[in-house]
Parts: sequence; structure tokens; C-alpha cells
Amino acid sequence: MRPVKLTMQAFGSYGKLTQIDFQEPNQNLFLVTGDTGAGKTTIFDALVFALYGEASSSTNKKDGVVLQSQYAELNVEPFVELVFSEGTGENSLLYTVRRVPRHLKLLTRGAGKNTGSREVPGAVSLIMPDGTEYPQKEADSKLGEILGLTKSQFMQVAMIAQGEFMELLRAKSDDKKVIFRKLFNTELYQNIVDELMNRKRSLEKEIAQIKTACQTEAAHVVIPQEYDQWQEIEGLKKQVLNGEIVVMDCFLNHLGELCRTLEKSVNFTSKELQSASKLRDEKRDIYNSSIQLTNLYAQLESAEVQLSECGKVEAQIGEKTILSERIKKAYEIKGEYARCQDALRNMQTCESALKEQQERAPLLKEQSQSAIQTAKAVKETAEKELKAYTTIYERVNKEVKLLKQIKEAEKSVKTSQQNLTAAQTADRKAREDLEKMEKQEADWRAQSEKLTDTNEKIAVWKGKNQELEVLGIEVQETEDLLKGVETQKKLAKKARETYQKNRIRYDAKSQEYESMRRIFLDEQAGFLARELQPGKPCPVCGAIEHPNPCIASTLHRDLTREQLELAEKEVSELRNRQEQSAGEARSAVDIVAEKERLLEETGRKLCTRILNDHEQFPEAGMLEVFDSLGDNIKNFQESRNSEVTGAAQDQMADNECNWNVLLKQIQTLLGTWKTLLQEEGTRLNTAQKTLRNLQDALGQVEERKKSGKTAVEECGQKLTEAAASAKSAEALLKQLNDSREYPSEEAAMTEFNQAKGKWKAAEAASKEAEKKEKASSEELVNCTSLIKRFEGELPDHQKLYQERQAFYQTLMNEKNMTEAEWADIAENYTRETAELLQKEADSWQRKKLAAQTTAETAGKAIDGRSKPDMEAAKSQMEEAEKVRLQTQTKLELYKEQYKADKEAYDILSPQMEKRGKIIEKHTKLETLYKLLSGNMSGNRMDLETYVQRYYLEKILYAANRRFANMSAGQFELRMVDEENAGKGKNRGLDLMVYSNVTGKEREVRTLSGGESFMAALALALGMADQIQESSAAIHLDVMFVDEGFGSLDEHSREQAVKVLQELAGGSKLIGIISHVTELKQEIEDQLIVSKDEKGSHVKWQIS
Repeated sequence: MRPVKLTMQAFGSYGKLTQIDFQEPNQNLFLVTGDTGAGKTTIFDALVFALYGEASSSTNKKDGVVLQSQYAELNVEPFVELVFSEGTGENSLLYTVRRVPRHLKLLTRGAGKNTGSREVPGAVSLIMPDGTEYPQKEADSKLGEILGLTKSQFMQVAMIAQGEFMELLRAKSDDKKVIFRKLFNTELYQNIVDELMNRKRSLEKEIAQIKTACQTEAAHVVIPQEYDQWQEIEGLKKQVLNGEIVVMDCFLNHLGELCRTLEKSVNFTSKELQSASKLRDEKRDIYNSSIQLTNLYAQLESAEVQLSECGKVEAQIGEKTILSERIKKAYEIKGEYARCQDALRNMQTCESALKEQQERAPLLKEQSQSAIQTAKAVKETAEKELKAYTTIYERVNKEVKLLKQIKEAEKSVKTSQQNLTAAQTADRKAREDLEKMEKQEADWRAQSEKLTDTNEKIAVWKGKNQELEVLGIEVQETEDLLKGVETQKKLAKKARETYQKNRIRYDAKSQEYESMRRIFLDEQAGFLARELQPGKPCPVCGAIEHPNPCIASTLHRDLTREQLELAEKEVSELRNRQEQSAGEARSAVDIVAEKERLLEETGRKLCTRILNDHEQFPEAGMLEVFDSLGDNIKNFQESRNSEVTGAAQDQMADNECNWNVLLKQIQTLLGTWKTLLQEEGTRLNTAQKTLRNLQDALGQVEERKKSGKTAVEECGQKLTEAAASAKSAEALLKQLNDSREYPSEEAAMTEFNQAKGKWKAAEAASKEAEKKEKASSEELVNCTSLIKRFEGELPDHQKLYQERQAFYQTLMNEKNMTEAEWADIAENYTRETAELLQKEADSWQRKKLAAQTTAETAGKAIDGRSKPDMEAAKSQMEEAEKVRLQTQTKLELYKEQYKADKEAYDILSPQMEKRGKIIEKHTKLETLYKLLSGNMSGNRMDLETYVQRYYLEKILYAANRRFANMSAGQFELRMVDEENAGKGKNRGLDLMVYSNVTGKEREVRTLSGGESFMAALALALGMADQIQESSAAIHLDVMFVDEGFGSLDEHSREQAVKVLQELAGGSKLIGIISHVTELKQEIEDQLIVSKDEKGSHVKWQIS
């Protein structure tokens, strides 16, 4: 991608139409220069806005009405148009993108006409190389496909915005990871880590769910007290409910035997229930069919009503459809009519101008000939007066010189003496001043030597400030984590209390329900006993003798099945609450543990950093504070390392207390250190200003010494000349008096002035005549040129008008409309009216079609069947259901215990096998996740960072070639080595700077402003190379750099420009936006930006 031409109107500070042709420079490197605020960066914004729909800066995002120029009227449409090429050589293709921002437009009608405004949405247009316009809705996606870069990627490698170009250089590894993820598509590796984490958490949830499920299902087991192994299985059940899952195998064995015993009591009444259920199902199917048929009749009636309503408005809908089509045709003809009128006005303007110039031509020709003759006559007169004046001038000039020489000779002796005295005084004063300057110079140099290392001290001071700021942030993070632990502990305690309350409620209600159920079953058994007859088998045990049948109690005859089911529902709800609160309590405890782990990890990092700072930044006045705190930290870490897991609650409270005390001590340390650093900063700034003043003074002292010595030499020379002049003055005076031609100077000047006056008058008349002759000739030539121009343009205007008039007439014929008809329609209706009418017709058509479809479908489904009797069908179904329920009640008396225990057994058996497999899988996943996510001790670098180091290594290889040139081989950018990249935290993408002078590495943040600019520029160029290499479809032949050169010294600036010139030596177009004066001498092609009361303006200054 390479910009060819940029056009702006009413955009930013550019009010009038402004074009910038990037093909005008002779070189690929050019300078955009101008005063601050002139509109240099706005060019940058316009180019990015054309491509991506918003301005360049990511920190100060601008779009919409903000971009509309205040230097243009509201009736002027703001837009940016960019013509750019894609590809190289013969394969180069030209694209044109025109983008209009969201803006305010002057109202042209209504209450606010010519005073109010309305907001107009933005628009974009993309013209392809073949001249076709790409669909507007897809233009942005097509631009992204052509460029191959998102805006953020484009800003990193092609448009380095003001104040933002060093973000990537100084960004932390986590921030760089996000940027590189977009540039090099490495999100796959982060997705792998996220997927591992999700799978691990899923397995942890499954393990907890299996445990909860085992406890829940064990609680559902019903153990009859008459069972011979009741005590043993009841004890196992209580162990499981208390969380002892290890006894599950023994519990399952006993439960299986219990289920087989209960199964024998179930089968007797099953067949009877099947018959009753079959009858009930038949009656229910009949009832459901009746409901469906009734609904079909209702649909048919509704559809007929809707069809009747549609028929009433059908004629109106037809008229609206015809009117909509005529409105569309009228507006199409109106557009062509406007273009025809434009052509007519241009033709009439050209004819008028041609006629005017043809009428002026004869008069101008006559005036030109007259002026030539007049000028010739006046010139001859001036030449005669000049000759007379020259003769008198020579004679008078000679006399005047003699008189001046006489006066000078008379004053020569006196002047020489005065000059001699003045020279002696000046010589003495110059020598005294010179001695004072030499003494002052010695004092200044002594003071400067003492302050030589001030800049190095300031750099160290800045590093301490940065470290103090980082420590402050980490202390705040630790305090936030500590508060989070305290808050989560309260939540966990509350969750445990809630679980205890729910468990107590559930146990009480469960016991109450079991008691009611036994009573109800006993009552049901008494009911069966009353139906026993001698010689007939018992439905429970099959015996034909009944010596001791159950005697029903009269105390609980009012206990019904509905009451028992209501009690069972309450027990179920309480059990669900208990299980939910148990899960919440367990989750709250897990979160406490995780937050404590994060607190421990963050706190240890903070302590380690403070101990390292103790060694790296020993401050005067801080040694005792650091020593005291360092001892406390070491003692605290030793106590943390030696902690055991017993007495957990007491230790948790002690831990919080210890952390609070330690953090208060650290805050006290940081406050003291901050105060000392502020005082040190004040001293260093004062010293820096003093050093700068001393250096400025020393730079001027040599020039002042040189001036003093020159003054002494000049005084001696003037004294010698004065003595010689006095001796020759008397002889010269006598000789001059003898040579005089006029009695006085006044007489000579009178004759001279008369001659001079005549000559000046003649000369002025001659110049005025020449001026009139030249003006007359130029006016005649201009008139002739305009006639030729208008004669050449007029046929084109006439032809264009004829073509548009013909097309206009043809269009009206095609649309079958007269001019009066379309004008009347366009005046009375808007384009939106046509759309609304068409939408109304479409809505009517859909409603009618839907009603027809519904009526037809319902009619087919009814198929001639009559309306059913719903009451009869419902009554038969309810009677069958009543019989089935009576039969089912007898079956449930035997089946209920078996069902509960069998379901529990079937659920619990596979859960145990599943639990073992899940625990084994979880162990493997957890190990792999910690390794790839950088959560292992000593290895904090994650998988994505490791992959991105491959790309960063290539970027640094390309960047260091430029950085070495710009810094004269002094610096080299390096990644943190792999051994240290994962220690403490993820530093895999952190950058270090290696000094070839000192042979040491240091933080990138310690670079000066100029060094940081060179490093950032080199890094941007390296990224551009890597992106170009990674994607063959990307052809990026442009780079703009907005400011930053002002921070460079002369040598570094020359080297940076040299690197950019080498880069521009190929096909890449490079623009530097800067107001630095020195760049104007180094870069010949310049785009000069200026600003006045009408807005910003640009012009090229080409070498």
C-alpha cells in the first residue's frame, strides 16, 4: 500500500478543499513541517480516517462530529478522499476511498431553516481499479482485505502516532503479548492453556459433584426397621452422609441385598396396574385428539376474519404501490435534470466570458501602440537631460570633494589627538576586562567539574522513582488481596452457617416425614388386613391362613396420601437447599484457599523485591529503615516457611495480623523513601540548572576574550593613523585651496541642483511611460490568451449540455412522465414516502398470504370432521384415571421402598468407578496446565509467550541493524534470557538494552528520551519487516513518524535520518512530521503546513 493523493475538505483544521499529491516529491523521504497547531498531525489523522474510519491516536480517539472543521460552513460537506496504490511495477493497482464522517448539516427547510442543524450519518465509498464502486456495507471489510492489517497493526508499523510510538518499547510482557497476538495470530496457544484450565476445573467440579451425589443418594436410601441387618446398614449410611466415602463399597453390597428382598413384594400388583393404565391411555388419547380438533376450528375462524379485513383495503394498497413507483421515477429524473442545469450554467458562463474578452481586444491593441510611441519620445528627452547633468555633476563633484578635504584637513590634527586619547583609554579598559574574564572562567570551570555527574545522578534518581512507583502498586495489590481474603472468609463463614441451618431443618423434617410414612404404610397394611378372607391367599405373602392380621389404629385414620406427598415435597425442597448450601460453602472455602495462595505469592514477590531494592538503592538516611524492615521481612519469611498445617483457624487469623503489620511497615518505608527522593530530586534539578547555566556561560567566554584582544589591537592602529594624518593635513590644505573653481560651496550646489532636477523629472517621465507600455502589452497578451482558452472550452460545454439535455428528455420518455409531473411529485413527496408506501403494501401482502395459508392448512387438517364433545371425552378420561390411581395406590405401598433403594444403588455403583478415572485424569491435566500456563515455581513463562519469543527474536534482529547505526554501535536491544524469563513473573517479552561501551545489560526504561526514540523507531521498522515477511500479501510501502526527533542530539538525529533515507532508497515512502529546525536542512523535499484565520493550508517545497 502506497498513498498517491490525499484530498480533505471541512476536516479538522482544513476548511477549504485541500489536495496533497504524494507523487510530487523527488525523493521517497520528505518532511512535514510547520508551527505547533498548524495542522501537521491532522494530515496523519485524515489518512488513517480514510482507511479505518477513525483518527490515528489510540489514546485520544476522534470520530464523527468532532472531526468536522470549525473553519467551514455547515452547508459544506466534510470528507476525506485517499487514492492509494497496491502492488508494485506493472501489477500496481489504484484504489480510491472516500469517507464522510458523521457531521452536522444546516437545515434547508422547516422551523429551523438556515439556522438549525441536524446530524448526518457517515458514509464510505470504495472505487476499485476497474472504476466500479464496491458495495458500501462491505467497503470496510474489503479495505481490511486489501491492506491486510487492522488499524492497531497499521499504527504499530506504518503510522507511528505522536506520543504513542514508545508504548510497545516500554510495555510489560503481558501487554506485548496482547499486541503480538493480533500481529502474529498466536491466540491458538492461549486458547490451548484456557482449554486446559477449563477441563481441569470441569474435572474438579465433577469430583465434588460425585461426592455430593453419593451423599445425596445415600440420604435417599430407605431401610425398614424390620430388616434383619438394619443396624449394620444404618451405621454405614451415617458414615457416608458424614463424608466417609471409603465405606461406599460395603454399603453398596448391603444395599444390593436389601433391594433384592424388597423386589419380591412388588411384582404381585404390577399386571393389574398395567391393565388400568392401558385403559387410561386410550381415554387420554381420545381427549387429546378432541383438543387438537377444537384448536383447528378456532384457527380456521380466525383466518377467515383476517382475509375479510385484507379484502376491504386491497384497492387502497394497489393505489399506494403505483404512487410509490412514480415517486422513485420522479426522483431519478430530478437528479438528471440537476446535472443538465449545471452543464447549461457552465456553457453560458463560458460564452459570456468569451464575448467580453473579444470586445476588449481592439481597444487594448490601440492603447498598446499609443503607449509605445509615447515611451520612445519621453526616453529621448531624458537622455539629453542626462548628458547635461553628467557634465555639471563632474565639475561640482570635484569642487565639493575639495571643500570636504579642506575641512577634514583642518580637523585632522585635533581629531588625531582625540583618537589617540580614546584609544589609550580603550586599550587599558580592554586589558582589565580580559583579566576579569579569565578569572571568572577559572571559577566557572571549577564549579562545572563538581557538577559533571549530575545527569547520571538524575538517571539513577528516575530509576529509583520508577521502582518506588512499582513498589507502591504492588503494595496496593497486596493490600487489596488481603482485604479480599478477609471478605471471602466472612462469606465462607456465612455459607457454613447457612449450610448448618439447612441441614438441621432437613434432618428434622426428614425424621418427621419418615414417621408419617411409616404410620401411613401401617394404616394401609391395616386396610389390606380388613379384606383378608380365610382360605384365600394374602396379596403380600401368599399365605392362605391369617392367624394374626394387622389391627388398624384409630389414632391416624385422618392421615391422607396428599398430606404425605406434601410432606415429601417439603423434605425434597429442604434436601435441595441443603445440597446447594453445601456446594456454596465448599466453593467459598476453595475461593478462600485460592485467594490466600495469591496473597502468599504476591506478598513473597513484594518482600523479595524490597530486599533486592535494599541492595540496589542504599539511600542516605534509609539504611537503618531498610535494615530494620529487611530483618522483619526475613523473620516473617522464615516463619511463613516453617508453618505447619495444624490449628488452621488460629494460623489464618495470625497470618492476616502479620500481613497487616508488615504492610504498614512497608508503607512507612515507602513514605520515608518518597520524601527523601523528593528532596533529592529538588537538589538534583537545582544542580542541573546550575550546570546548564555554567556550560552556557563557558561557551560564550572564548568569544568575549577574542573580542577584548581585538579591541586592544584596533586602538594601537588608530593611534598611529591619527599621528600620520596630522602631519599631512597642513600641506594638503594649501594645495586644495589653490584648486578651487567656485567662490563657495553654495554656488556650486545651486548649479548642480538645477541640472539634477531637470534630469530627474525627465527620467521619472520616461519610467512612467515604460511602465504604462509594459502594462498595456501584458493586458493585451492576457486578453488574447483568455480568448483562445474560452474558444477551446466552449465546444466541450456545448456538447456536454446537449448530451445531458438529450439524456434528460430520453429518461422522461422512458419513465412516461412530463417535467411538470415529476416536479410536482418531487415537491410533494420525499424518497422516504416511497419506501413507507412500499413497506405498507408488502406488509398487507404478507398478512393476506399468512391468513390464506392458515385457512387452507386448518381445512385440510379438519378433513370434514365435526366438532367434538369435550365434556364427554374429559369425563371418560377422568374416570379411567381414577381407577388407575386406586390400583396404583396399592402397588406403591410395596414398590416405594424398593424404588428409592434401587435408584440409589443404580446411581451409586457407576459413580465409584467414574470417580477413580476422573481423579487420575485430573492429576495429569493439572500438571500439564501448570507447565503451559506458567504457574509452576521458577517457570512463570506461558506457552504463548514462548512462541512469541520466536517472532520477537526476528524483530530484534532487524531492529538492531537500524539501532546500531543510529546509536553509533553503542546499543543493542535484547530479550530477557530464557533462564530468567520465567523467574518471579512472566518476563519473556521484556526488553533489555545492552551497552557495547560498558558491556552490561539494563532496563529499557533507563534509556534517555532520545535513546528511547531511536530504540522505538528501530523496533517499529523491525516489526514492519517481520509483518512483511510473515504475510506475502501485505505490501506496505509507507511509513509516517509523528515527532520525537526533538529529543535527539545532532549526531543521533543525522544517523536516524540516514537510516530512514536508506529505507526510502527502495520503494517505501517515508514522511517525518516535525517542527525541528535542523531537519529542514537535512531533508530537502518538504510539505509546509501553515494556518491562518481561514484554517490550515499546505504547499510542497521540492528540492
